[in-house]
Amino acid sequence: MGQLSHAELVEKDFVLFAEGCLGLFTSKIAASLIRYNGDRCVAVIDSRKAGLTVQDVLGYGGAIPIVSHVEHALHLRPEVMVVGKGLHSANLPSAWKPHLLAAVRSGLHLVNSIHYRLSDDPDIARAVQEKGVTVWETKDAPPVQLNKARVLGLDTWVVHTCGSDSNIGKKTAALQIWQEANRSGIRTGFAATGQSGMLISGHGIAVDGVPGDFMAGAVEQVVMEAAAGNEWVVVEGQGSLNHVGFSGVALAILHGSLPHALVFCHRLGAERTKVWETPIIPIPELIRMNEELSVFERPAKVAAVSVNSHGFSEEDYRREAEKLEADTGLPVVDPVREGGAAQLVEILRAHRRETADLPSRRRP
Repeated sequence: MGQLSHAELVEKDFVLFAEGCLGLFTSKIAASLIRYNGDRCVAVIDSRKAGLTVQDVLGYGGAIPIVSHVEHALHLRPEVMVVGKGLHSANLPSAWKPHLLAAVRSGLHLVNSIHYRLSDDPDIARAVQEKGVTVWETKDAPPVQLNKARVLGLDTWVVHTCGSDSNIGKKTAALQIWQEANRSGIRTGFAATGQSGMLISGHGIAVDGVPGDFMAGAVEQVVMEAAAGNEWVVVEGQGSLNHVGFSGVALAILHGSLPHALVFCHRLGAERTKVWETPIIPIPELIRMNEELSVFERPAKVAAVSVNSHGFSEEDYRREAEKLEADTGLPVVDPVREGGAAQLVEILRAHRRETADLPSRRRP
């Protein structure tokens, strides 16, 4: 069996591996793929929720079944198994290995979303060789150069989603803007900087797998590719500048993408960062931080605040959004609620018109 390209893998029907963790905030990759590529997901593996549907757990996704083992999904004829959760670790959980081996021995290709390279496990590597399947290590760093600020020479308008924490909706905001902008007639490219965005769009990089000196250059290259033939590029954010673990990644994306405009993302009601539990400093201060750290050759302003209001009633969402609007002086929108994506695109259109005459130095 010949090795498949990344573009070929993302077009195939797949089963999602989310053992013990399927949830909106506990399996970000799985939740994203179901939202945007759910028509190709035949089943989800999570023994704790087996017998339920994805709709039961996430509130969207329909009747996709949840099963306990990959063998229970084979009759649905998947061709790929996608690891639907990233880890804050470089190890392979011991409980995952039997599932991965079963998938390979059943002839499924693998998409690996964690830092551990599956080829480093001798049993998995041997099974992959014997079955001739493809393994996409999404954290493998592509060959890249240092950032040379080539983005400044593009005619394409660049929007970047930054935010107050990891796993709060930066990718979702970027994808919603990308899809809605194209629907409204604006040719728009999507610059994926993480594995979920790569699996949804079919291209991009996992910037957290790139050596530090080259992260901004990797982002620059992805933006250049996404800009071809497009009027806008929407750049997916990662981490946050105030994040004790992922601030470097956030800054590399900000400087590599050299955006014209920012969309600041926040999980409504959140007061501490996820996992690390550090206090989130006031949103107006975080907005100023992102604006001030944008490169002087192209100072970028936040055009809107995109919020994740999951779990809020419409009334509570409106009340909290109004408070945040008063605090920031900016429009606050949930891009997943009805009409939210269209509202964000219109805000960005207006922001582009209002900032069209601001100076922006271009390098020869």
